[in-house]
Amino acid sequence: MRIAPRSAGYVALLVSLSSFGPLTMSIYTPVMPMIGGALGAGPDEVKVTLTTYMLGFAVGQLFYGPLSDRFGRRPVLLGGLLFFTATTIGCIYAQSIASLITQRLFQGIGACAGVVIGRALVRDVYEYREMPRVVGWISLAMNISPAIAPTVGGYLGEAFGWTATFWALAVFSTVMFVISALGLPETNRHRSPDIDMGALLRGSGEMLRDRLFMGYVMTMGLSFAINFGMIVGTPFILQDHLGFSPREFGLLALLSVSGFTAGGICNQFLIGRVEPSRAMQWATFCHLGALVGMAVPAAFDTLTMWSIVGPQMLLSFGSGVIIPNASAGAVGLHPKLAGTASSLFGLAQMGIGALGTAVVAVLTGLGGHAPGMPLLGEWVGCRTIACGVPMPLVIGMLPFAVGGIASAWMLRRIVIRQA
Repeated sequence: MRIAPRSAGYVALLVSLSSFGPLTMSIYTPVMPMIGGALGAGPDEVKVTLTTYMLGFAVGQLFYGPLSDRFGRRPVLLGGLLFFTATTIGCIYAQSIASLITQRLFQGIGACAGVVIGRALVRDVYEYREMPRVVGWISLAMNISPAIAPTVGGYLGEAFGWTATFWALAVFSTVMFVISALGLPETNRHRSPDIDMGALLRGSGEMLRDRLFMGYVMTMGLSFAINFGMIVGTPFILQDHLGFSPREFGLLALLSVSGFTAGGICNQFLIGRVEPSRAMQWATFCHLGALVGMAVPAAFDTLTMWSIVGPQMLLSFGSGVIIPNASAGAVGLHPKLAGTASSLFGLAQMGIGALGTAVVAVLTGLGGHAPGMPLLGEWVGCRTIACGVPMPLVIGMLPFAVGGIASAWMLRRIVIRQA
């Protein structure tokens, strides 16, 4: 039975496809310390598995968009889902941290198919003026999966071991393959006659020269860098230093993601009342405020659950406003190259996001002279674990927060000039 475009079933499919990225990362975070113990790896090595996943996710977006512009959304999506399932099984049977790092790279390449094709499917079916509201609801609904996934991942990890989280992902991708194969119609009405790399480069160059497009892309990418930096940094703080179990960490993730949900709801209220670039400009200050909110308790040698989770909620609230507006704004500007636009958007999003995780892995992984104290914590004058553990995370994310404010400010100036 075919799923009719613009129907509730079609939106549900878009939500599920777009959930591959956040689901694959969030279900995995509670068991990251557990993986280190099982594979004999340190925290800094385990963090690299998230970085390589994001690099694969970023690189894969170079291919899925142009391929879907040429061959159609449906066959490219099905191929990506099959590849994701195969690489997820490869993660399950990894015998070393090096093997898992490699498999995660390929898993990221497969996972991005759902996100890239999902954004293109939105542009194929909905008008540009409809996209902020449609993408807003999709982004809001998507928070169900990353909100629940860490809790599920924590329970699966404690009950069956860390590989159970990857088995869950393999089952999810198989179900999505069957549903897409049986129900998804082809929606690409502007199919390219061939894969002309010259035309692709010219189209990409046109988008890269579009200051409005780049404004959306950079604001989104810097937002993701902070979010992903927090994702890779906080599990070790909450579990290794505050003593929470993987299951308890999964429950705490519900609080963090509730901020994103609140931001999405707020964004729905703002649509039609506040110009999207202005809403994004305001929201970037939530990121800076979250880092300040984490730094102040640390400066007074206070490390508690709320000193970590509270700022994450504020950070997520800002991202809940930024992400739907940036996604709708960037992809909607080039309807005849929606796949390519989605690829470039996703490449920047995940590439800059991967940079955020790499910065956190380096700054928190360099040990100081005192046991458990990061070297950067000592450099900034911290004398206790309560100060020295969160502070490298704050310092690493600060340039991305400031950059996001600057990018949103420039985007707003461009919108005003073009109005």
